[in-house]
Amino acid sequence: MKKMLIAAGLLILLGLRGACSQGAPEDAVEPVDQAWTEFRAAYGEVETTEEKMPLIEAFMVEHPDTEYAGMLAGAVAYYQGGELEDPEGAYALLADTLSKNTDPEARYQIGTALFPLAMELDHSMDLGAVAEELAATRPLDFGEMIDIADLALDHEQWELGATYAEAALEKATPEAFLADYPDDDYTAEEAAAKAERRQVMSLADLGWALWNLEQPEEAMAAFERAAPLKSVTSVGAADTPLDYYHGKARLASGDSAAAMELLSPGAIMGSDKDALAALREAYAANKGGEEGFDEWMWSQRESLAKNVDDFTLADYEGNTHEFSTLTDGKVTLLAFWFPT
Repeated sequence: MKKMLIAAGLLILLGLRGACSQGAPEDAVEPVDQAWTEFRAAYGEVETTEEKMPLIEAFMVEHPDTEYAGMLAGAVAYYQGGELEDPEGAYALLADTLSKNTDPEARYQIGTALFPLAMELDHSMDLGAVAEELAATRPLDFGEMIDIADLALDHEQWELGATYAEAALEKATPEAFLADYPDDDYTAEEAAAKAERRQVMSLADLGWALWNLEQPEEAMAAFERAAPLKSVTSVGAADTPLDYYHGKARLASGDSAAAMELLSPGAIMGSDKDALAALREAYAANKGGEEGFDEWMWSQRESLAKNVDDFTLADYEGNTHEFSTLTDGKVTLLAFWFPT
């Protein structure tokens, strides 16, 4: 999911920055901005990863000490490190770019894209230093703090994860949320809801870090504090790692029944592979083996599934249809093309 968001974010940034640069007078365009405009045009003409990556690499090699290099860093990790299965090449490009870049904002973007590759390849890298360098120029926002915490936990850097999860928790208030978005017109209720989500994200990371730092009571307290605040998707799966972390901790503590309850929605309804592996382990611990797991999964899927409220929509000819008359009580996949 994170990789998909990186790729989507790249496309949005390309469009937004291109729109801004195209609106400037021709004689005011800096050479690097002109190169960026040309890069965007060329990028828009190709479709495959094999075609995109040489364009990205050529731009970053030519313009490493620019904000644009930071904007493209996630794409290097996603395309070259992931889709092209060349983490060494992606690492080399990002490490070289980082060594030549002097902009704190861009260095943060490059560093956070580089860190997972460094860990995968057993190269040493100080993620804390990446965050501290940017923090020396301005306060980190909530998203940056939680990103550092997430990256740290993904690579078992528990102390660092706990530090940044705690820092993020301090920004999980309505006042802090509104301060981060001064130009947006959020109501008090909306700000409170956003703050609660921030609390859940922070407490989930903090609890998992504390659990792995062998502070089980403090970890469970963090999980229990977050539980009443969590929100779930339309299929009932938590939209943060809270239940996964909490379930793993419950399983490790020997409470397999509680672990199964926490892990089931994400594993069964949310298609979370890590949660599914943990759920299988919890089932085996609870039942004395994996026999019957698949059948139990199907029964759980039926019990967790929610009925859709009936609704009426028009087809291309303007004829209206009730959803209930189309399904006849059966499981139905409904797809929308070009919704407006």
